[in-house]
Amino acid sequence: MIDKSKLPLELQSLPSPFLRLLLDDRYDKGDSEFSTTQLISPPQRTWIKEQGHKEDVSITSSYYAVLGTILHRVLEDYAREDEGEFAEKRIHTKIQGRKVSGCIDLYETHTRTVSDWKFIGGVQKEIKDDHLKQLQINGYLAELHGWEVNHVGIVYFQRDWKTLQALIDRTYPRWGIKPIVVDYDRDYGIHLLETTVKDHVDAKNGQPRDCTESEKWQDPATYAIFKVGGKRAINGGLCTSLSEAEEKMKPGHFIQHRPAQRTFCEFFCKLKHACPQYKRESAAANQDEP
Repeated sequence: MIDKSKLPLELQSLPSPFLRLLLDDRYDKGDSEFSTTQLISPPQRTWIKEQGHKEDVSITSSYYAVLGTILHRVLEDYAREDEGEFAEKRIHTKIQGRKVSGCIDLYETHTRTVSDWKFIGGVQKEIKDDHLKQLQINGYLAELHGWEVNHVGIVYFQRDWKTLQALIDRTYPRWGIKPIVVDYDRDYGIHLLETTVKDHVDAKNGQPRDCTESEKWQDPATYAIFKVGGKRAINGGLCTSLSEAEEKMKPGHFIQHRPAQRTFCEFFCKLKHACPQYKRESAAANQDEP
C-alpha cells in the first residue's frame, strides 16, 4: 500500500497503479561504478549523492522517465537480431581502473550506426550537446564490444510537436519524430570517457567542480530597452550588457534587466535542495535584485 500522504500534493490524487509506475525506478547501470548517463551529467551531482542526499520526487520528471521507459521497451520488442538489429545492450569496460558501462539503445549492422532514442520537449534541428557526448562515448563502447561503428545518431520523439502547426507552417517539421545521424568520432569518444571519469572520481573523493553554464542550461543575462508604456522591447533592444543598453537609450526609453536563467537548475534538477552552488548563486542573484 502506497502512503500517499508522504508524496507531493499533485501526485496524491493519482490512482495507485499510476503511482507505482511513476515511482518505479528500474534504471540499472549493471556491475559498474559509472554509467555513460552519469558521466555526461555534472560531477557535482555525483558528489551530492555521495553525501547521502536523495533526489526530490517530481511528477514532471517521473512522467518523462515513464515515457522513456515505454519507448525503450517497445524498441526492444521490435528489434530483430536475426536482421542485424541489437537493442538495449549494456556494454562494460574499464577506464582509469574504474568500471564503466553504457546501454546501447540500438545498433544496426547494415548501417554500422549506434543510435539513441529520446522523448524531448520542443522541436529539434540538431543533436543536443550532452546527447552527442553520450552517443560518441557509446560508439566507442560499441567498438570495444566488437561492432564496427561509422555513425552515431539520435531519434527524437518531440512531445510538443503540433499537427495543426505542421499543416499551416511550411517551416515547421512535417511530423513529430526527428532522426539525426552524424559521423562517429572515435578520438572524441575516448577523450570524453577519460575526462568525465576523472571529473566524477574527483567528485566522489570530495573535490567536485562547479557546474558549467552549459550544464546549468544557463541563458545569459540581458538588458531590454522599452519605450515607456510599451509591452515589448524595441527592435534591436536586447543587449548583453548594461553599457550597451545605455548607449542605445533614447528619451522616452527605459531598461529592464533580465537575470540569467538557469533552466536545468530551476526546473529539472532534483538535487538542487542540496546543491551548494545553486544556493550560493541564488543568494547572490537575490542580493542583486533591487
